[in-house]
Amino acid sequence: MNNTWGNYSGKIKGARVEHDEHEVADPTSVKPPYHPPAEKEFISAMQSIALRFGKLADNDDNGIWVGYVPKAKNDNYGIGVYCAHCAHYESENVCKIIKAKIEPGGYCRLAAIPAELVNKNKKKSK
Repeated sequence: MNNTWGNYSGKIKGARVEHDEHEVADPTSVKPPYHPPAEKEFISAMQSIALRFGKLADNDDNGIWVGYVPKAKNDNYGIGVYCAHCAHYESENVCKIIKAKIEPGGYCRLAAIPAELVNKNKKKSK
């Protein structure tokens, strides 16, 4: 079949492009969060511990207190300290290192959150 439109790849002057407000950004254009060397070691160590001994939980005789709190009790949410920002965050309810069912807005004391995602100048609120 003959394509009468050809393979035009230019732009048309004056054309307006509409974008869906929920459009997903090109994943190749998203800059990954920066973790300094010591934080990378911490992330690796915690994930290695979880792989070797099983995921962590308070009072599970492993000696590591997780201290997880749900979003409703997260006093640091307003400054960006929450699970969805953490390097250990796997999915909406799953952490790579703790057993508890998590919430994206919760957090624990083992969080590894890039500095660029934490705004210390914001008010600590929910």
